[in-house]
Amino acid sequence: MSDAHSPSETDHNGEAQKYHAFINLALALAAITGVELVLVYLPINQAVIFTVLIALSLFKFISVIAWFMHLIYDRLLLTLAFGTGLVIATGTVIALMFILDRSYVDFEAITAF
Repeated sequence: MSDAHSPSETDHNGEAQKYHAFINLALALAAITGVELVLVYLPINQAVIFTVLIALSLFKFISVIAWFMHLIYDRLLLTLAFGTGLVIATGTVIALMFILDRSYVDFEAITAF
């Protein structure tokens, strides 16, 4: 026989650690989603609720991107490239929201044709 490991003798310790990290992250995301659901129904100032919901959603988004897209294991340059595209897309969406705000659009002029 050769000195190579058979498939039954392969060490999968690293895979088990990644699996447990993914399970822990999924449980944390489920808990955060539960907090978001409860927070919506609490009698708190709407500005506070909105700010906390944005922060929790941003945390969930970053954690999903980092772990499930494996950016945490890639080079920093790739993570920065993804982040740059995300910032540009966010800026574009915010700009479009301001441009297409009902107070700035003259619907009578548009429907006159």
